[in-house]
Amino acid sequence: MNPPATSVWLHRFAWVTAALTLLLPVTTGAIVTTLKAGMVFSDWPSSDGYNMLAYPWLTSARDQFVEHGHRLSGMTIGLLSLSLAIAAWCLDRRPLVRSVATAIFAAVFAQGMLGGARVLLDQQLLALLHGDFAAMVFSLMAILTLITSSRWEQRPRLRSTEDGQSVSNAAMLLLASLIAQYVMGGFLRHLRERSEVAWAWEVHPWFALVVLFASVLFAFAARRSESAYLRRCGTALVGLTVAQSLVGLATWYVKYGLPSWGVVAQQDSTPQIVICSLHKVVGMLTLMTSVLAVVCCRAVMPVHANHQTTMSVEVSVGGAVT
Repeated sequence: MNPPATSVWLHRFAWVTAALTLLLPVTTGAIVTTLKAGMVFSDWPSSDGYNMLAYPWLTSARDQFVEHGHRLSGMTIGLLSLSLAIAAWCLDRRPLVRSVATAIFAAVFAQGMLGGARVLLDQQLLALLHGDFAAMVFSLMAILTLITSSRWEQRPRLRSTEDGQSVSNAAMLLLASLIAQYVMGGFLRHLRERSEVAWAWEVHPWFALVVLFASVLFAFAARRSESAYLRRCGTALVGLTVAQSLVGLATWYVKYGLPSWGVVAQQDSTPQIVICSLHKVVGMLTLMTSVLAVVCCRAVMPVHANHQTTMSVEVSVGGAVT
């Protein structure tokens, strides 16, 4: 059955919301962390006692400008996510679309509360959770963009259950490795001064090779499949993981330099701020694409396989009930 015609506008709205989320709160949040400006204001939701909309933002100093800009962008995405949820309930009858849109608003609200708690309690651990939770929010937005597209309901399914399971396993392996790498990166950005996470300095750079191998493995599995969705995901993930690895090397260079070659890193330089923040943004984009790959793998499985899975679940649940 074709999706409602009005869902085309919902798809566009979802796409714009996801794009603005990446460009506004995600990017400004990455810059805030790079500048260590998360506690430039000790109050929330006000900023130095000013109402959020009354703060003299455009004339403020650099750190205050970035942090308050992050707050304003978060408020903007909050209003957009609320509008998106309302639009989903008005324009699309599919329960999945409505559920995901509602979950996005709830997640954006929770993300805002988490950011506020991080300021009021001045806890670096909450800053870590705030950064990691943002990846889940962004991934939910990407999923909504995917399932509201005009071609989603007509997507071709795989004919072989074995091939589908193979590419699904590869996607799950890649997602698990990316989550581990993303969390370790968060340790280094937010908890770098704690001795208990010192191991991440040695593991994180080399674990990038595991992620790169997993992305190539998934790309090969996707290429053997009949799904254009999976092939595009595979190509995108290889490109993103390679790009992220290169940005990671650049991040190390601008942060620590090469003392043996006489290259000394200049702290708080523009290249350092830009490249370190870009490393965070590309990492989130890569993780989001991996989530979409897992969703696509489940969605293109053969219909009979999905039916068998449903029957087995019903039998097991029935057995548990009795």
